[in-house]
Amino acid sequence: MENENIQFRVKKGKWFVAKKMEIDENTENIDIARMLISIDETLHKKILEHLPFDIKKLEEIADDIYKKKRCGRAKEEDIVEALKKLKSPKTTKRLKEITEVKEGLEILKIVLNNIVLKRLGIKINLNTKLIDKYVEKVNNQNNK
Repeated sequence: MENENIQFRVKKGKWFVAKKMEIDENTENIDIARMLISIDETLHKKILEHLPFDIKKLEEIADDIYKKKRCGRAKEEDIVEALKKLKSPKTTKRLKEITEVKEGLEILKIVLNNIVLKRLGIKINLNTKLIDKYVEKVNNQNNK
């Protein structure tokens, strides 16, 4: 039987990352999930660098939709207004300044949605720190 494992490896210019995990009968699903989330975090950091779009211009559009405040949380009104702007024809028109290709527009809309939602404090991805805290608390509860 072939060994089960997770392997993720990238070498592009000066960027190199390798994440590996052997899976056996003692490996817990949460550990597999944590490794996959770690890979996902790595991917999200690098994807924008490799898309063929003017990301600075996309960030400017995001600034017009919602600029993150230094402190405090986004108010409900801010969220509603930002979502309206995200779906507005004006935003689509501005995105068409970056690309006219239908699929390119869809890609830009998704990236813009992610940027704005993150600024609004709406989490759209799991992260390893959260998983680690969860595992720690569950372990503490089980050890009581």
